[in-house]
Amino acid sequence: MLSRSAGPGLKRAAAFFSAMLLLHVNFQVAANADPPSKQKIRGYITARIDADTIAVLTDQIRLPGANKISKRDSAGDHSMTAAELQPGMLIEAEGVWTTYHRFVAEKVEVDAGILNRQIHNSSYLQEEPTQADKIKGGDAAELAADGESLLLSARTKRAWSTASPKVVEASIATNPAPDTNALDTTGADTEAPPANLATATLSGRRVSYTGLRQPDGRIAVERVELGSPAPADAYKLPHGMEVVRAKDPQTNIDVLEFRRGKKVDGRLKLFSDKHVQEYVSQLGDSLIPAGAKGTVKPIEFRFFVIEDSSINAVALPDGTVLVDTGLLGAVENEAQLAFVLSHEIAHVLQAHYWREVHETRAQRVTLLIVGIAASVYIGDVALFLAGIGMASVVNGHQRELENQADRLGLQNIIQHGYDPRTAPGFMNIIVEKYGNRSTSKIWSNHDSSLLRGSFLTVQLMQQYPDRHFDGRRVNSEAFQTMRDNMGPVKID
Repeated sequence: MLSRSAGPGLKRAAAFFSAMLLLHVNFQVAANADPPSKQKIRGYITARIDADTIAVLTDQIRLPGANKISKRDSAGDHSMTAAELQPGMLIEAEGVWTTYHRFVAEKVEVDAGILNRQIHNSSYLQEEPTQADKIKGGDAAELAADGESLLLSARTKRAWSTASPKVVEASIATNPAPDTNALDTTGADTEAPPANLATATLSGRRVSYTGLRQPDGRIAVERVELGSPAPADAYKLPHGMEVVRAKDPQTNIDVLEFRRGKKVDGRLKLFSDKHVQEYVSQLGDSLIPAGAKGTVKPIEFRFFVIEDSSINAVALPDGTVLVDTGLLGAVENEAQLAFVLSHEIAHVLQAHYWREVHETRAQRVTLLIVGIAASVYIGDVALFLAGIGMASVVNGHQRELENQADRLGLQNIIQHGYDPRTAPGFMNIIVEKYGNRSTSKIWSNHDSSLLRGSFLTVQLMQQYPDRHFDGRRVNSEAFQTMRDNMGPVKID
């Protein structure tokens, strides 16, 4: 220890040797420390920052010159340079995080994403086609389907029938599980007698298409087919189960019961404020597409706020939508909530649960739950739904189906006057809140949050490149009143 009488030169020398000793210790610690573990980040490129840096939402990915960058397609792997990476490409980068939102990639695998891939998809119409007569007649036309704008020319091959609803419904018996990824004429009803286009209901029927995305974001269609609606069973819960609003016999609070006949398999506690319930229900009802009435089985959409701190919403096949209080506490504005609800509505109208069961042939409908006492509440919604064969409705569907619900969700809120740019912003909320430790059941980790948020950003860039959304609705007094009525919200 130096005395107070020590000269300034001695003090400076002591400080120098102390600094050298500290530097030596730090160097030894650094030399012995484990190197940062390599991680992967997956998402769509949303911007180029400079020659060596790209962005996936708010994460910047540096690409040193020694990087191995390869593009994978049907012909195999091909080498690429960093300069060839463009917004819209789907990448998986392997490397290390250096600071917050800064990632250095050592290896990058590229998928061309939605920029130049031939698109081949199917969707159930959620709106009535406004140019059905032109489509059937072979004329140039534009069709809003699958959350896309489809351009049909005189060269487009068409299997477009406007068979009467009774003929269409009868045809389902011979085609109960169409391959929604294949373009064939099975179930297309091309030999059925045409109905009057002025009265025919085409919403709810399946449209399959193949084509190439154009620079303006629209898809030039090479072939389009109008097929059958989904069967009535596509909108039912398995095992004859129903969701019924009821009262807890002991506490008299409002609950939702999962019933099979008179047997109660589980209960969920409804949020007690009726004004919050009414707001969410009214908002959800206002977002139901006009074409939803064209399904074979009429769907009664019902929106319920349940007491759960998760950032989550769940759509059951019968049109029951469960919205957690944690989600209402996390969204920043009405436009974000409208997107989430539109996404869930699309899951129902697109019969995603039914499609997954039939396409994957997975055995997902085995009843595993055991009847519980009427006073017992469902502690884990995901575990309960998995027990009745519906894990996908809470844990996420196949990536293609989630993307489809996102596209249709964007299209729906645009049609209802909302600013769609708020949707990727909600993904940023999840990323910022949870990082790579997300507990959200909708966006289960950092990578999937980035994947969905970047997909939405690229979809907006590619499909609506010339659209300007300034002045569109973002918030409302009703939303702010709902948040005030909720009070402090616990979010896990």
